[in-house]
Parts: sequence; C-alpha cells; structure tokens
Amino acid sequence: GCGQIMTHHIAAMSALPPGEFCISALVDPSSERRGCISELVMRAGASHLAPSDGMGMFDALGDLLAAPESKPDAVFISVPHDLHVALAQQALDAGLNVVMEKPLAPTTEGCRTLLDASAASSGMLIISEQSPYWEEVVKAKDLLRGGKIGNLISASSYYYESMRDNVTSGLDDAGGLGWRASLKRAGGGIVIDGGLHWIRPIREFCGEVDSVVGVTSNAEPALKMEGETLAHALLKMAGHDGMVATFSANMMHQAPMAHDVCPYFRLTGTKGELVIYGTGLNMDGGGGLRLYDGDSPEGVDLFPRDRRGGFFLGFRGIWRAVSEILATDDRSRARETVRSAAADVGVALALYRSSESGQWEKCEQFGN
Repeated sequence: GCGQIMTHHIAAMSALPPGEFCISALVDPSSERRGCISELVMRAGASHLAPSDGMGMFDALGDLLAAPESKPDAVFISVPHDLHVALAQQALDAGLNVVMEKPLAPTTEGCRTLLDASAASSGMLIISEQSPYWEEVVKAKDLLRGGKIGNLISASSYYYESMRDNVTSGLDDAGGLGWRASLKRAGGGIVIDGGLHWIRPIREFCGEVDSVVGVTSNAEPALKMEGETLAHALLKMAGHDGMVATFSANMMHQAPMAHDVCPYFRLTGTKGELVIYGTGLNMDGGGGLRLYDGDSPEGVDLFPRDRRGGFFLGFRGIWRAVSEILATDDRSRARETVRSAAADVGVALALYRSSESGQWEKCEQFGN
C-alpha cells in the first residue's frame, strides 16, 4: 500500500543508519500513488533506502509473489483495515516475514485468524504499533516501575484530533476521510483507528483491560463518517484490584483544539502524578512529559516543551524494533506484537458492544 501514512514510515526508516532497510518494490493498484512514494524515497534524505537498480512496481501482492527475482525479506502492509487479514495471510502462506500497520484486524475472528496464521507460518508477523516506542510513554513506564509516583491508583487518556491539523490522513477531494469513514472498511470509527494508539499506552501503564463500559456517538457530521467520532469509556483493569482507567476520543472536522491545556495521559499515584501532553498530531507538534512529586510539587518537565516530533518519533522506535526482530529472527518478540495488537482490538470491540448494550462488556482474551 502506498497511502499517505507511508510517508511517515519512510521518514522513520530513513532516519536509521544506511543499510538497515532497502525498499526493493512498491505494491499498490494506483500507479500515481506508487509514483508519489517512489519520488519520496528517491529524495536525498531517503535515497539510501532505494536499491541501485531501482524499485520494482506491482499492482498487487500476488504479482510481487509471482516474480521470484523480486522476493523480499519482508513485506510491509499498509492498507485499509478490511484488507489486513487476506493480505497478511497471503504473504505468510508464502513464507514471508510481514510487518503490518495496526489494527491487527477489525474483527475478533480476523484477529484469531492472523494469530493462528502467524503461529503456523515459517515467516514472522510483526505489527507496527508505534505508541510503545513514543519516548514519553517509554520514560513514564520506567518511572512507574521505579516507584517515582508510588503505587498507581488511576489513569486517564484523551485522544483528540482535528482534520485541520492532522497530517497522517488528510481529507479526500469530497471533504471526507475516504475509506476511514466506512464502517465496512475500517471496522468502526475513531476508536479502532487513531484511538488504538491511546489504548495501547493505558495497557502498557496499567496492564490488561478486563472489561469496558462506555458510549460512542457520531457528533461531527462534517466528517461524513459512518462510525463514531466521539467515545468515552471506563476500563476496568485486570491486575490492579478493580482499578478503573478512563479513555476518551474526539475527532473534529476543521475546529481548532485545545492541545495546550488538555493532556494526552494523566497517571496518578500515591506519591505524585505523571502527565503526557502534546501540541497536536502534526510533524511540528511537540510532546512532553511532566512529573509532579515531593521534590517537584509544582511540576518539572522531563522533555522540553518545544521538542518537535512528539508522538511521531515513535515511528523510528518501531522500525528499530523491526530491524532487531528480523536480524535476530526473534519469533517470540514478533509474536508479542501480534498478541498485544489483538488485545488492543479486543478493548475497542468491547467498547462498541457496550455502547449498544449499555452494560459492562468483557474484553476478548486472545492468550499467547
């Protein structure tokens, strides 16, 4: 797939040392999209990603697989959600290593299919969820483990984006969100899309989610979405003796949003708090982590507020991890990316069920 999100993955790969990755071929039914990504790769900042004899160009994955001289070490799948299962399974059945964008799949059945397929294949499946490599999240996890704010007693997350500022998926020619607006293609709205990037850190901080109660609604008609644009939920954590975290998500069309006052995450412990904040989902958007404890009751910034990149720096982290997994054939680490991606989807689907039933809904347990 050669959609817009590929530009961020290429930027992340190009920031790694030369020789880590080489993009041998591009696969997309649109020659125009392939051309745009090819031009991006050939620019000075990313030119070391291109092979000296040029990149192959294919309309479909099957065409790539039918060309033995083009067989890659790994395939990166970045396509609409409804295509994840079929394409990942096709590549795994061919014995290829597969790196794929989240979500693992938009349904419970799809997640189980890919968990089984990845276990049976000689190739590895790796899900490229970048939020565990978001530097603020990594640092906050270290501080939590070190007892910096004592015992964690509550956690809250707030995912918000406006298409006025978001650069990961711009509006289409009709002013909508293209395939992201389709329930059939995306499997839901904001929760199973960008919201997964905020569900994962809550799980990283607090452990597994046992059950969910919440509501969703389509509150922004200008986005022309079939799925939800707004969600609020309580997440009952399995390993914290009934601890409940909060999750909120909000997507707007062109409205400015209060990035400067609303934190992404707030973690409260018996000895203080950690707050992760940012200034929007754009490449100039900053990120930050602020600690409140006995030594700094007014708060101290652990990352400079004017630091650029924020959430997007996590793309580099995931590609470093992918490089390590492929180089060492670390099937256990690859398997964990799949299992954890399935658990993220389980939380989203439980929220959807709860919005319909008005009751607590158990999260699907996918095991190991």
